[in-house]
Amino acid sequence: MTIRLTPVLFVLVVCSAVVAQGMTVEQALALRSVSNPQLGDDFVAFSLAVPRPLDDGAGGAYLHVAVIDGLSGLDAAALPEPRWLVAGKKSASTLRVRPGHREISFRGRVSGRMQVLVQSIDDGRPMAWRATPSVAGYSWRGDGLTLAFTALDPLPPPRAEAEGRGIAPIVVDEDYRHLSLWTVAGTGEPRQLTSGCTVFDFVWSPDGSQLACAIAPRNLVDDSYMSKSLWLVDAATGERRLLVDNRGKLGAFAWAPDGGSIAFVSAADRNDPHAGMLYSVAVDSGEVSAWTRGLRGMIEGVTATPTGFLVQESLGVRTRLRHLDPEGRDQWIYEAKDARLAIRDVSVRGSDFVFAASSPTHPSELWWPRMEGESAAARRLTDSNPTLSSVELGRQRVVRFRARDGLPIEGLLIEPVGHQEGQRHPLVIVVHGGPESHFHDGWLTSYSNWGQLLAARGYAVWMPNYRASTGYGVEFCKQDHGDPMGKEFEDHIDAIHHLVASGIADRARVGIGGGSYGGYTAAWAATRHSEHFAAAVSFVPFVDIRTKWLTSDIPMEFYYVHYQEKWPWQQPGLLADRSPLSWAESCDTPLLLLGGTRDTRVHPSQPFMLYRAVKFATDTPVRYVQYPGEGHGNRTNVYRYDYALRALRWFDHYVKGDGDRRGRALPPRDLDYGGSR
Repeated sequence: MTIRLTPVLFVLVVCSAVVAQGMTVEQALALRSVSNPQLGDDFVAFSLAVPRPLDDGAGGAYLHVAVIDGLSGLDAAALPEPRWLVAGKKSASTLRVRPGHREISFRGRVSGRMQVLVQSIDDGRPMAWRATPSVAGYSWRGDGLTLAFTALDPLPPPRAEAEGRGIAPIVVDEDYRHLSLWTVAGTGEPRQLTSGCTVFDFVWSPDGSQLACAIAPRNLVDDSYMSKSLWLVDAATGERRLLVDNRGKLGAFAWAPDGGSIAFVSAADRNDPHAGMLYSVAVDSGEVSAWTRGLRGMIEGVTATPTGFLVQESLGVRTRLRHLDPEGRDQWIYEAKDARLAIRDVSVRGSDFVFAASSPTHPSELWWPRMEGESAAARRLTDSNPTLSSVELGRQRVVRFRARDGLPIEGLLIEPVGHQEGQRHPLVIVVHGGPESHFHDGWLTSYSNWGQLLAARGYAVWMPNYRASTGYGVEFCKQDHGDPMGKEFEDHIDAIHHLVASGIADRARVGIGGGSYGGYTAAWAATRHSEHFAAAVSFVPFVDIRTKWLTSDIPMEFYYVHYQEKWPWQQPGLLADRSPLSWAESCDTPLLLLGGTRDTRVHPSQPFMLYRAVKFATDTPVRYVQYPGEGHGNRTNVYRYDYALRALRWFDHYVKGDGDRRGRALPPRDLDYGGSR
């Protein structure tokens, strides 16, 4: 029997005399976000990402930790007050609750090494659990008395000696060190369980006798995508046994309550771009059962419960939780339709669970569903951004249409702030990367996804789940295979026609932007399909598939997942034809290119080549901005700020206003960092 739980929301009302206005860049980049909730005995701990203020200097966000105690006795009419255990200019990563204790744990640096620190939620200071090698990841055994962790193997002695003398050449694909699995008890010494392989993820069995592990032959990014298999490791002896030689990407996994099977998320096959289907494997026999074959959605995660598994699902832009018994049969479904919550991190303890979720009107917060019979109440436990109540937001709604070949396409449209029926506005298409990714119907504004920032400036914002996106099943996800920038790009053109026909978009004023695969899309739009776009912003893009492929840290992922197990030299015509660099002289769209100088996913030479080609072959405005030290996306506050300001200014300069603005001179090189909107 399937019980659909309809949540009744606890609504937080905040009164304010501040005049409503659209969102500024400064406000967007100061927003806080809850993640990684962890349930304990009548308490919940959680992490809060707090963007680093510019006055604190360049750097990433702080990661604070808070606890809400006495869940069973909370006042239903009031928002609980979290108690902050890590705050200020401190950070704590990899938060966990220590089983059987009123304690939390997290990683922190001690004498130059990352250690597991344990702290009482009642009083006291964080203390190192045991002196160990520098910890990469960790997990408590069910009794809370033993810790499993991974650590990088030490440098081989000759290399360590050479580096001590300042000799540190980089030998490509050979400089990795394995992540080995260790255990340590409170009264013992650390013991190394594995060697000669890399353990990326691991989960204790219910009885604590063994660990299920995602193991790959090398500690390389490509191996973390394409070469992980599910193994069992004996916690006493370190003996390994291959359980599932899955052909394709491997996601989360969890033990059944009796330890007799493991549910795991995996790709459907070697060519499936995402780990999105759910399977079960019998521990003794290794027999695998497919539980979600044909699912027109995606499994995002799986968590063990006392009676089965709690599964996170994406069904297009929607999210939900589904509980399965150990045989994979549905028991109940939780879907916050009325609240429009985009559910992410989930924590389970007994029959209780909590999750972090965003909505179209706020970033991720902490939620606590209370289930009684066939009804449920989802109570919001945090309000991390109270000033959002004084910011006027553009209305976000789901839009669906059929592409020219009849395929249904779905996405999110954010209307301009103050939009009135019958008004037309400039349109910006924000393209997600991957393409194995998708937009949820939640909070869609960040330094690189400009949803409400554009809406505040008078734009309609289209955030599409074009074909090849995840969340719609395996077949949909493979729609770009053998046809990059073919029908998937036609989806963007068809969306423009649909939004113009619906009366909200101005056909003459359309911009496009995105990062990674979204940057590739924007570069393709500016070159091959320049007639459709007034401006393009292309962040960390690849522009020549052949050279991107052979300079990236994921060449095998490209080979198996996107290009039909053919190398670049086996399909030179297709790859040249679908590369923006080949169409540089056709670029008539003002093009802003941006990227980090230490990007290993897309080599910095990629945007550089297109910049030079457009600059020398055309008179079209083009600019290339490099961010020193950044990788595939900006981590530091200062360069996130710069990118958001530059992207928005580019659209304003070339899209807003009357007439064809594509011939305008470049905007000034310098920005006003004092308070630009």
